Amino acid sequence: MSNIYEFLIKDFFNSIFIVLARRTSLKFADDSFSNAFELLNDQFVLFQKMKRTQRVEGIYHEKFDIDFLSDISFINKHEIASALESYIRIIYEDISEKSGLYFITEIKNHLHKDSIKMILDLGMNLERIQNEMHMLYANKKKKNETNKPDIKQNKLGYEWGSVSKWNYNDKSKQVELFDNQGKVLDTIDLQQAIRYYVESLSGQTEISPLDLEYLLDEHVKSYSFLKLIHMDNIQIDTAKKMLNINDDEILKIIQQLVELKFLKYVSDDEIELTEYGKDFMKKRKN
Repeated sequence: MSNIYEFLIKDFFNSIFIVLARRTSLKFADDSFSNAFELLNDQFVLFQKMKRTQRVEGIYHEKFDIDFLSDISFINKHEIASALESYIRIIYEDISEKSGLYFITEIKNHLHKDSIKMILDLGMNLERIQNEMHMLYANKKKKNETNKPDIKQNKLGYEWGSVSKWNYNDKSKQVELFDNQGKVLDTIDLQQAIRYYVESLSGQTEISPLDLEYLLDEHVKSYSFLKLIHMDNIQIDTAKKMLNINDDEILKIIQQLVELKFLKYVSDDEIELTEYGKDFMKKRKN
């Protein structure tokens, strides 16, 4: 007998891996993913009943499989929710702040709509976890301004001196790193590499326009709504009809765009583009 949440569990871990690999690298994603599994194995029965099959080599969008070693129908929804929340917290803390600031937002973009419904049914609150991580990030940033930074641990397992050559794959938009024996050390998303370079030199580690653009691409209706606001001072009711969405959906879109600092409230029932939003739309148009 299967558990009604098996589909969610598989979709949940696949989505985390895809986003983790995009924001870091394939090697880092593999290591973090496996380490979190091992860490929670003794704490939750769910992890004792699961096995992750080997990832198919290639673009990180290719999925792996989660196999259930035995029946999990006896695991109640509260334990499943606790196991999934614990896992995502470990992953969130494992990646650097600049890679993880909107990590959960992006994961939700990848989840199937049925998985989102199941998450709500489980009583999971991904937004709360993300907000907690934002507060932890802000507190850590404040402390780092007054304290000497600790020596950072090398989580990659290799250094730049170990890289003999690299190759760019135009199709996948990824860079492969090789050692002096021709072995692949890692595969890195080009957008992530560019973002890290810019942030390292500028000293700015908040979510970048590159990442914001990605998030908006995933939220097609959010971006369509933003374009409507940018082109004309359109009424919200008109926008709802044009985008074929209901009241709850439009409020969620507005909340997201306000959070991303594209929109702002000028009154209780009136919104407009921020200067940041206007500048972003102008660059996007060009």
